[in-house]
Amino acid sequence: MLPKTLAAMTSAVWLTLVVASAQAQMPSAAPSFNNRAKNAASVVGETDVVGRSTMTVRTKNPDLQSDTAGSVKSGTSFLEGGVMRVTGATSNDAFAAAGIALTEPITRKPKSARVDQDTYRAWLNKTHPQFSLKVASVNPIEVLEIKGQWDKSDRTLNNLGIPHTTIGAGQLSGIGLDRTKVIVINCAGKLPRNSLQGLRDFVARGGYLLTTDWALDNMLTQTFPGFVVWNGGKSKGNVVDAAVAFPEKEIMRGTVSNASWKLDDESHTVRILKTDAVKVLAVSRDLVGLDPDRQGILAVVFSFGRGKVLHLVGHFENNALPLFPRNLPDPAPLIGIGLRQAMAANFVVAGVERDR
Repeated sequence: MLPKTLAAMTSAVWLTLVVASAQAQMPSAAPSFNNRAKNAASVVGETDVVGRSTMTVRTKNPDLQSDTAGSVKSGTSFLEGGVMRVTGATSNDAFAAAGIALTEPITRKPKSARVDQDTYRAWLNKTHPQFSLKVASVNPIEVLEIKGQWDKSDRTLNNLGIPHTTIGAGQLSGIGLDRTKVIVINCAGKLPRNSLQGLRDFVARGGYLLTTDWALDNMLTQTFPGFVVWNGGKSKGNVVDAAVAFPEKEIMRGTVSNASWKLDDESHTVRILKTDAVKVLAVSRDLVGLDPDRQGILAVVFSFGRGKVLHLVGHFENNALPLFPRNLPDPAPLIGIGLRQAMAANFVVAGVERDR
């Protein structure tokens, strides 16, 4: 095992190779699905339901040999694109400005811990004191959770004390979203096709959309083609290291620079298609070997119209064994809750507090 100082130096060198994409201004109007066949060469057919086995729209994989492919080049280890690096002398200042505490790189699997509601709410009170004072008055319809087969984000939302409304995937197209500010799509993210245009419009108007794990391939790529896709890689359901790659204050405040990250069985690895619009927020060295593109991406965010989309590789809930629901496999140092949970919670709070 590497000494801590050497491990820290090695991690610092590794992070200098991680490029986070700068935010690009996207069109304020959401293009209609009806015109996509005419405007996008990536369309390969239509079905009634977007599911893991029945893809309706699949974006073409980039040519990894091309410098202009908009993704990674063959043989490289980390994202390229020359847009922004968090490196050297500027990194500590950037992390501090974003409210990120510097922690040692993770070199061993953490011990799982029992994490009660008090820990979640203490983190929320410390990170978002003004929001915490009024959280009880949040209208539950402002945070809309869509049930999934594997992730259960409502458990973490309940632990945080954030009011929300939970509906089935089939109900999404029939519910008005005028009062909704944040939508959470749980893994596996199988949605009826007729709800996807509404999601695009929701984000374009200023809504915040959080998706987890298999939602990447089941609905995110179809709803926002050309940004990110599943590249065919799968995790093994283990706990991996995690390093913050881009200090986005809105999402990273009250977190730490290095932590662990629980992946589900066969979590889908991410390929970036639009490097000038997608920011890579966190990466894992442990995941690199299972990623065909050798990126090890854990979380990405991009803007669309006036809103934003955050995708997590993994889940928002604890991901604990059923008999021990309060056990957390990847408690982050200093903050007690998971890094992935803190990032997602920050995103939800930002969406609720944002004027649309």
